[in-house]
Amino acid sequence: MSIVDLNIKSLLLSRTAAGSRQKVVPTLYEEDTSKYAGPHKWQVQAWAKLVRRVWRYRTYTRWVEKACEQIDVIGLEHLQNLKGPCVFVANHSSHLDTLVINESLPAHVRQNLFYGAAQDRWFVKGKDKMVLQPWYQSLALGNFPIMRGGGAGALSYAHWLLQKRQHVLLFPEGTRATGEHLGEFKHGATLLALQNQVPVVPVYLGGLQSLRPKGSRSADRGQATIEFLPAVEFSQGSDVAAATDCLARRLNRVHLNFINNRSETELAASSGEAGTSRSTSFPEAA
Repeated sequence: MSIVDLNIKSLLLSRTAAGSRQKVVPTLYEEDTSKYAGPHKWQVQAWAKLVRRVWRYRTYTRWVEKACEQIDVIGLEHLQNLKGPCVFVANHSSHLDTLVINESLPAHVRQNLFYGAAQDRWFVKGKDKMVLQPWYQSLALGNFPIMRGGGAGALSYAHWLLQKRQHVLLFPEGTRATGEHLGEFKHGATLLALQNQVPVVPVYLGGLQSLRPKGSRSADRGQATIEFLPAVEFSQGSDVAAATDCLARRLNRVHLNFINNRSETELAASSGEAGTSRSTSFPEAA
């Protein structure tokens, strides 16, 4: 792991103008907290992890098998020497993201990883479908609620998970991307890592947006890529904005390489015959 010292104020000069115009993440959140459930601290207990492992095929594997013809997994060697809890940060482009991440991880990481999910979407009481029940999200999927736009308090449970030596995965863009570019990274994951002095593992996901784009209830079969980058350990006192920029730059660099390689592949394949397209419908809401 590399030690990145980002106490250099000059790195922030290029971000001053953009930082003054803060984006507002669309949210369905209401002030009446009785409408929402969770987090459920019992999800870290041994019995809950056992249930999650037994249900893994039902909740994760079968959907990945139906949606992905092939997954290219890169960088697993960077996870071998992880000691203690860490924060995973990934770009967000599809509801398939957490499914593919879960399938690609080694067991010793997967069983201790919990995923931040929008409270106003996945932890609302009174839903009819079982997969939308808050308890199911916590138990079967390993999700925990994050109140979008909720400030520092939105990550209080994530702090608790790290203190319990569990891993946490967050999507710093805050919502699924809809274009060719990654969204602006917010500071929550960086703050979480700095305050708990744990490393950050950047994770890049490629190809999933075209398989199941935002707003779609089904997925077309195709290829996907996931790359685990080397963990980054920020020195204590590092500037939050500069640290966030560091993570964004690393993932954007991989994203540009993926886009360029995909364009070359598509160009080479354009002279051949198009394959048969198949799609898979998903039970959860789009």
